Amino acid sequence: MPALALEASTPTAPVAADEPKPEDEVADQPGGADITVTARYRRESAQDVPIAITALAGDTLERQGAFNLKQVVQQLPSLNIQGISGRNQTITVRGIGTNAGGTNDGLEQGVGLYVDGIYRPRTGSVITDLIDVESIQLLRGPQGTLFGKNTVAGAIDIRTREPSFDGPEGRAEISYGNYDYLRGYLAVGAPLTDDLAVRVSYLRTQRDGLIYNTTYRQRWDGLDNHAARFDLVWKPRDDLKLRLIADYSLQVGDVGFQSVAAVLPTTLGNGTQVRGFYRRAADVGYAPIAIEPFARRVDIDSSQYDEMPSWGVSLRGDWTSPGGLTLTSLSAFRRWQWIPNYDGDQFGANVSTQSIVKTDQRQVSQELRLASPGHQTIDYSGGLYFFWQEADDLSVTGYGRDAAAWLTTANTPTAPVSTLPSAALDGLQAIARVVPQTYSYAGYGQATWNASPVFRLTAGLRYTWEHKTGLYDAYAGGTAAPLSSFAAALQPAIAARRAALTPTGSYTAERDTRNLSGIVTAAYDLSVDVHGYATYSRGYKSPGINLVNRSNGVDIFVRPEKVDAYELGLKSRFWGQRAELNLALFWTDDSDYQANFVNNTVTPVVAYITNVGKLRSRGVELDARVAPLDGLTLTAAGTYNDARYVTYRAAPAQYLNSYLGLIDLSGRTASGAPKWALTGTAEYVHHAGAHELYVGGDASYRSGFYAAVNLDPYSWVPGYALAGLHAGVRDAEGHWDLSAWVRNLTGTDFYNTKAVNNTYGLVFAALGEPRTYGITLRGRL
Repeated sequence: MPALALEASTPTAPVAADEPKPEDEVADQPGGADITVTARYRRESAQDVPIAITALAGDTLERQGAFNLKQVVQQLPSLNIQGISGRNQTITVRGIGTNAGGTNDGLEQGVGLYVDGIYRPRTGSVITDLIDVESIQLLRGPQGTLFGKNTVAGAIDIRTREPSFDGPEGRAEISYGNYDYLRGYLAVGAPLTDDLAVRVSYLRTQRDGLIYNTTYRQRWDGLDNHAARFDLVWKPRDDLKLRLIADYSLQVGDVGFQSVAAVLPTTLGNGTQVRGFYRRAADVGYAPIAIEPFARRVDIDSSQYDEMPSWGVSLRGDWTSPGGLTLTSLSAFRRWQWIPNYDGDQFGANVSTQSIVKTDQRQVSQELRLASPGHQTIDYSGGLYFFWQEADDLSVTGYGRDAAAWLTTANTPTAPVSTLPSAALDGLQAIARVVPQTYSYAGYGQATWNASPVFRLTAGLRYTWEHKTGLYDAYAGGTAAPLSSFAAALQPAIAARRAALTPTGSYTAERDTRNLSGIVTAAYDLSVDVHGYATYSRGYKSPGINLVNRSNGVDIFVRPEKVDAYELGLKSRFWGQRAELNLALFWTDDSDYQANFVNNTVTPVVAYITNVGKLRSRGVELDARVAPLDGLTLTAAGTYNDARYVTYRAAPAQYLNSYLGLIDLSGRTASGAPKWALTGTAEYVHHAGAHELYVGGDASYRSGFYAAVNLDPYSWVPGYALAGLHAGVRDAEGHWDLSAWVRNLTGTDFYNTKAVNNTYGLVFAALGEPRTYGITLRGRL
């Protein structure tokens, strides 16, 4: 569903109130200006909209040197993004969304991702380079009755620049930085006729790798990205506008891998001794490199060259009736692909040569919406929504020459090395084709009763019907030696091991679900500049199909998550409108939480993703902005979030107590949810005749959190603080801008996420970026 708008307390400069566009906009303005938004499909002050929203202006992000969503997250305290590859990214807002074990194409995100009103179910399609960004907005809490599908935790709304009828336009940018970072951007646009305008843009980003591979003697984890857009607006009459957008992006390179962060101990919690990483490495004649993650070295010995193309086309139409009603149509088709070559073990031994899920995802969406003009006793909006998607996944796990000794030697320090020959598993592949498909239909509506000049009551409902189907087909493949080529005495053991590593099976499944969600909000103006609101909302996250080997005891269907969210908010402006302070208190109950589960009531015990219990998130958010003197703007934002598993009784046991099989995590802190997240910015602009000099900085802090859903202590991501600076000079008319910037000013070593691997006895991690700096020259017609 389409985008919501911005709130006044943003960690960037506000939006000008005069002559607002039909869509909401974030602009670089000095403090004191009002922010006009269209959150409820009509123009109104952000301070009057009872929604907790944080907005970032595209121009501000450019000056800070931020060029993707994972860098932007540092300025959005309630948002957390964890991940390694383009496919495996999890996003949470206020601790709710998708857990780190939930990157399964049969499951869906709990945070809605939207670009120009079009829903993006694949996080990989929005974490690459951002092009033509006008604004990025984070909306917290369920947004189903206005925003749409899978927004139980919130929504990220990205808006792009629209073609202009004011005359020819052009933007160009060239940036250069350390690690041979090079970014070039060009956008040109013009009115072709009185009623037709076009804009074409292209972005190219390159950077040397941040991590050195000692096996290949190459720098990996670089940037080699392309992005292009074609944007056409046809406005034959004042009451009718059509906007056609076609876009394409491509990310390629040796990316998406993990670094070894630590070696797990060989003594478990009950005193049991296990073989451990170093002993198993010696078994196969492998000499690991030193475990120093922030030396930024790996010794991966298989290919890691990945490709991630994404493209789509959308058409938006807006027609306004003589009475002021606005009818909007949003149509879109998108395709996203993940084409990986992923070393299965992520280090220099030849245990698993490949572990990939090649994905080809397609989607179609259509929405029709009707909105009243506003400023009436009852204002309303409502519509119909259709969404279809299919992900055709090919999962391949390949085994190499070291697999037999590593995987079949007993897990005790004194056990002799397995006598199975290396050829027993070398070349073996476990292959599975998995195809989840979703048909989703929804009707929604929301109305606001303006009971008095100071009191408003809003209510909304959304009805969703979904039909999900799934195909699972698993089989053995590869180039392993024929069983008959081994000695007869070894054949039973080899056959048994191959069967265990390559489960086979085939099935199809389908299920229908229905859901009613909604919202009730009461808003009251305590004064002209102080506005309060109270909200209750029920969110709905789509059900899932857990397309795995259908072992005894596995329920492949995952019920939808249902979220009950309560929020009290206060938005205020004072000091002659030079300062804003907004506060939100929230309490969220997430029932039927989707996470990893261990079923020990069957033999053998099986683990899979299902509904495990209940998660609760509660806390406070604060946004502040002040312009103490002309040219100086200060912002601060912070979140305190106490996110806990209320009930989670059959979680996979942590490494040190893995002998238990499962544990009860009820009452424990939830994963992926820092308790404290703080951010602040400062910028000063000095006017010097025809030029403007500016200098600014940003800082952020996130407290530590568990990256693994089972709260394994070895998945703990320590808290960290980051800072950045930027400074420049620009033409007062905006024709050119020369700036210098630095991110991670202090060179802080930090992790994005961690994962504990019992099979290899290692802790893997995705590393945060080191200090980066550069200069940027921009020009604009």
